[in-house]
Amino acid sequence: MKDTTSVGDLTELEIATALMRTRRRVLRPLSAGLRYDLAIDNGDGTLVRVQCKTGILRHGFITFRVCNTDARRPQGIPYRGQIEAFGVYCPQNGRAYLVPIDAVGANVSTARLRLDATRNGQHRRVRLAETFRIG
Repeated sequence: MKDTTSVGDLTELEIATALMRTRRRVLRPLSAGLRYDLAIDNGDGTLVRVQCKTGILRHGFITFRVCNTDARRPQGIPYRGQIEAFGVYCPQNGRAYLVPIDAVGANVSTARLRLDATRNGQHRRVRLAETFRIG
């Protein structure tokens, strides 16, 4: 059986560590009941609230959930208006990404980061993972 709490804790730690290595000030809320896991202090009085997600690497994409789903809400509860970014850690490649919520489409349950450029050169609606890589 998969221990999702431990996986989530490790993801949060990896994202926080990656952010701190880039000299960002990382804050962690005392309450676990918030919609964000970390906050980045921009040093100018503003914060970026970050929801941490574990990405899964398959077929050249890192896929991660962009809403919270359960049996009562199978369509999910979106994070829009409650966070500014998703922190995504992919255990398969050991990299962390910071994806602004505005880079994720509305009314979707998952998002994907593409590892390689498209073969046909398409750029529209393509989220290259390298664009969002932390560090």
